[in-house]
Amino acid sequence: MASPDLQARAQALNSKMEGAAKLAIDEIEKTLIRPLAKLSYKCVVECYEKAGSTQPSEQLDHCAKQCQAPYQLSHNIIQQEVNSFQDRLSRSMMQCNDEASANITPEVQKDARKMKKVGTNLNISESQFYLFLVMKLATNS
Repeated sequence: MASPDLQARAQALNSKMEGAAKLAIDEIEKTLIRPLAKLSYKCVVECYEKAGSTQPSEQLDHCAKQCQAPYQLSHNIIQQEVNSFQDRLSRSMMQCNDEASANITPEVQKDARKMKKVGTNLNISESQFYLFLVMKLATNS
């Protein structure tokens, strides 16, 4: 198992990454999605006002769907991008896990100097190595 210092640094890095991702998504939601949703709802209200009690429901439905299309499209694109990012991060973690697991023996786990050397020898960044340790700790707990 990794030293308490490495565990703390890995957990801090994981929290930092989660926080940064949440901030980015929140900012996109506030600056892009909310205004687009507001316009979409206003447009739908206008459809109902124009339709009144005289237009057929099919025409009202068509108008409402057209109003909602830009919002739905933007929402779908953002969801695809978030999923793509998560997939890339997951693949990176799996690669790091495979490479590190091959080099981390029980003897190496007991020696912090050797653990650090493994990360250096694998030519991975400190962040990636700490993320690997977080994943390793999570699976060992």
